[in-house]
Amino acid sequence: MTDFAMPTTTMGLRFVLAAGFIVQSAPAQTGASTGGANREEQPSVALSAAPAGYVPMTQTERLRYYLNHMFSAESVLRSATGSAINQELDTPHEWGQGAEGYGRRFGSSYGTHIIQSTAMYGTSAVLHEDNRYFRSGQTGFGVRLKYAIASTFLARHDDGTRHLSFSRIGSDAAAAVISRAWQPPSTIGPVHAAHAFGIFVGVEAAMNVAREFLPAIFHTHDPVVMSRNPAH
Repeated sequence: MTDFAMPTTTMGLRFVLAAGFIVQSAPAQTGASTGGANREEQPSVALSAAPAGYVPMTQTERLRYYLNHMFSAESVLRSATGSAINQELDTPHEWGQGAEGYGRRFGSSYGTHIIQSTAMYGTSAVLHEDNRYFRSGQTGFGVRLKYAIASTFLARHDDGTRHLSFSRIGSDAAAAVISRAWQPPSTIGPVHAAHAFGIFVGVEAAMNVAREFLPAIFHTHDPVVMSRNPAH
């Protein structure tokens, strides 16, 4: 393992733990603002109530979201940027430099993205999880930042409530592990898979923050949560 891999892996896992703490603390803070009795009545598995006017995805919409997520310009840009960073860091070093080395890194990055997107699409359809990003519709930097980071780990169900997104977390883990199959010796093994998983989570959290605060950059029409509760 290179000197770079260990600190990066550690930072990635620390980010996952820290973000997980934010998610876990969200319902408690919501309950505190509405009174102890309300907090006790909330189901332990539901991390937020449903926003007003939420409509669950149809299968057609889910398929469209999957195709957009897999083939969008944003996805290509992500892979291109990640490949450029790995090229600069010369990782994996077995792939060398130049156009050939960059091509291998880009192919690996985009292949991993396809695995993640496909796994998330299949499991979210079975579990009825909606992994689209819904902008908070709130004011205040702290509240919006917390919402954006928590959205990395949460998905809406058909009733509009948010729960841990098993489809997103599971697909990130699956992509991190499966992508080791074509990696050279310097980047295989569980430590590097954990490193890749931490990076997936970190990138998605950063993208959610950008979607929340800079939606015009993506030229998208992300739905906005119509609710006064910042935990939604």
